Amino acid sequence: MTIPDKYDGDSDYFHNLEKDIADFINGGIEQPDTEDKFAELALRLFEYQYKANEPYRKYCIMRGVKPGDIDDWKLIPAVPTNAFKEIPLCTFPPEQAAKIFLSSGTTNPKKRSKVFLNESGLKMLDLSLKKTVETFFYRDPSEKLHALLLSPSPDRLPHDAAVLHVPKKIIENHYLGEPRFLLTTVGLNINYIEKSFRQSEVDEEPVLILGTTYDYVHLYDYCLRNDLVFRLPEGSRSLDTGGYKGRSREPSKTEYLGLANQIIGIEPHLLINCYMMTELQALLPDNVLYNYIRGHEEPRHKINPPWTRTVVVDPDTLEPIPKGKHGLLRHYCLSNIVTVQALQTDDTGYEIGTGFEVIGRAKGVESREYSIAVDELLSAQTAQV
Repeated sequence: MTIPDKYDGDSDYFHNLEKDIADFINGGIEQPDTEDKFAELALRLFEYQYKANEPYRKYCIMRGVKPGDIDDWKLIPAVPTNAFKEIPLCTFPPEQAAKIFLSSGTTNPKKRSKVFLNESGLKMLDLSLKKTVETFFYRDPSEKLHALLLSPSPDRLPHDAAVLHVPKKIIENHYLGEPRFLLTTVGLNINYIEKSFRQSEVDEEPVLILGTTYDYVHLYDYCLRNDLVFRLPEGSRSLDTGGYKGRSREPSKTEYLGLANQIIGIEPHLLINCYMMTELQALLPDNVLYNYIRGHEEPRHKINPPWTRTVVVDPDTLEPIPKGKHGLLRHYCLSNIVTVQALQTDDTGYEIGTGFEVIGRAKGVESREYSIAVDELLSAQTAQV
């Protein structure tokens, strides 16, 4: 496919759209009246991605939706995230990618999502991360903590792992000294973890611990078996990303928060879970520290920065469902500027408060309509359109 000049990466259309989305993100979390602006930008981005992303354009044609036909961003066709395992979904030739991120491959290591980003895509991703991180993970943009990462040293991880890029951006400009990496490539470095936690207790300087949820569960279970208890300095916080993904037992949220408080002594509003996925160029974090600082009382849940939206849809129809009802999560993200902004996941959850909460991943018949959508996208690539 030849991209029309109006929509190539050097066009005025793209540069104006890129600037307007960046300005929207730079406006931050508390900017007023975001609904109309989000809708306008989402529809402009749909036009660009329809014209410049050939696999997506074919899918939209099969779905019978094109720019100008809709005036509601919720009608923008959402791509099943599993499609990223099969075809490149980007608005530029994939071989021109500045970075290719691979998913963790926990479901099938031989089938991993690939996300292609050029320089514009990387800049938008990093801007999105920066504005979210400084608002939801720290008390103010200048706060610095000692960084303890439940991950191997970066030189032991593949360079194409999003799991490496995002933690780097979470601690960037916010850490004291040198970050400590508390995992080997085969698991927890228990001796180093205990030494690092005890040193933090002695130094009485707050720390930021960052890792995957399942690594925390393994750590807490080890501590329980060996009667290890820590009292990390006041102001310390724990950030966990992802879910359990079959790599650990699955404690309830209440149990998980209780274990964290019992074993490392961190208060609930400083225990922050963050929803992230390789296909989404944004972080969707818990609201707890943000609300605590501002004195807001609201149930714990994930919050959408203004440049994102999450809609819960019926697994059988993929149509939006009422607040509180369980369904599949669909995300819209303006910072996905060079991929696809509308993502249909097979994660389950429900709308609550001003955001949403995650339950887990759909299984079997629960995700039948999702699987159909994947088949439709792939079949659209060979159809005459």
